[in-house]
Amino acid sequence: MSIAPRHNQYQYFVFLGIGGIGMSALARYLVMRGKFVLGYDRSASNLTLDLQNRGAIITHQVSPVMPWFDSNRSEDTLVIWTPAVAQNDPWMIAAKASGFPMIKRAELLGSICAESKKVLAVAGTHGKTTTSAILAHLLIDAGELGFGFLGGIAQNYQSNFILSDDLALKLAAGETADFCVVEADEFDRSFLWIKPDWACITSVDPDHLDIYQDKETFVAAFDLFAQTVAPKNLFIAEGLAFNGRSVSLDDQGQIRAEHVEIKDGAYGFSLIFADEQWNDLRGPLPGRHNLMNVIMAVAMARAYGLTRDQVAKSLMNFKGIQRRFNQYKLANNKILIDDYAHHPTELRALLQGVKEFYPDQPNILLFQPHLFSRTRDFAHDFSQVLNEFDRVLLMPIYAARELPISGVDSDWLASLCDQTKVKSMTASDALAAFTQSTSTIFIVAGAGDIGLEVQFLKQKFN
Repeated sequence: MSIAPRHNQYQYFVFLGIGGIGMSALARYLVMRGKFVLGYDRSASNLTLDLQNRGAIITHQVSPVMPWFDSNRSEDTLVIWTPAVAQNDPWMIAAKASGFPMIKRAELLGSICAESKKVLAVAGTHGKTTTSAILAHLLIDAGELGFGFLGGIAQNYQSNFILSDDLALKLAAGETADFCVVEADEFDRSFLWIKPDWACITSVDPDHLDIYQDKETFVAAFDLFAQTVAPKNLFIAEGLAFNGRSVSLDDQGQIRAEHVEIKDGAYGFSLIFADEQWNDLRGPLPGRHNLMNVIMAVAMARAYGLTRDQVAKSLMNFKGIQRRFNQYKLANNKILIDDYAHHPTELRALLQGVKEFYPDQPNILLFQPHLFSRTRDFAHDFSQVLNEFDRVLLMPIYAARELPISGVDSDWLASLCDQTKVKSMTASDALAAFTQSTSTIFIVAGAGDIGLEVQFLKQKFN
């Protein structure tokens, strides 16, 4: 890959798609560094409002603000874009015509990370956000100086960009951050822009086949990422074929959990390393997949230099990630669970957590499939896991960046499932049927805009 323009030589940054979870975190970092941040996004959100409150100038108008591309400022301005903004979008057309330097989000992320003394990268099809949030929290809570770029909102910090106290002042005084924790996204091979000192790979289940075409190409990208870090500093989930230190929930891993049990609504466990054992640790999030995320984060924090006592204390006060097995108590002893799961493997992990923590209680899933291509490519896997829930209501597919694919919709997906359990409905009908169910465990899942319905559902149930 070519070397991205070093971002420090610019004063103005124009973000195309600034409301995205990854873009907004980068924008907030630059605002913190005293840069001028301008941004376009189709719609307002809590992320864009937060940025505006911090000094960013953001517009939601479809027509480009042409003064932002004033040729007199071309040497001071860098345009950051995300594939979520179409190439024929008027803003992309205006940016290209301006002649301003343009780079993808991933290139800017790599450039910013390189400024820290140590980079800790979290990769994997599933578990990236939770693992990176736990890891960044462990380091910050222990008093280390640094920051983390996340793909979700950490509940402790209510942000996708989390940082140590007084970091901005210390950076302004010329100090260098001790660490940067970064969620290393495989989409569009973005993670290859990051040069980590420590890294982990949580899982490699084929995804984004609209980009990679096949499983072999997908795995090859992860192999290239694995080669960017020394094997002793690479932590991999047991069973993955990369040269690193294996981590597991059984006795097969070089780093492994033992004596796992549920105590007071959380996991208690010991963690075994080659030369020592850490006892009486607590995994604060339900689901074995989340326990694996905790273990991976702890392994990396230990490699960085944290002690058992520091880790144990910080795990106790970690509050989780928005839309990652968030649980809400409802009237009449009912539970509402909100989760970002949008891949068959993630849905299966979600169901495992539900059955382990709420055994023998009837459940109903309100699911919004994400992307036509993902629904098509994993239709068989989706049908298998959806059949394992007690009841499923399918909302229409959330298109995101895609155009519809002929014959691929929620009705088609439902036809592949057990139709006594799985029904496809309009969004309004699905919401109504969901709230009228006699189940006790209500699950909302999907990576689209379904998460916006959770507040309505909480009010409706109560």
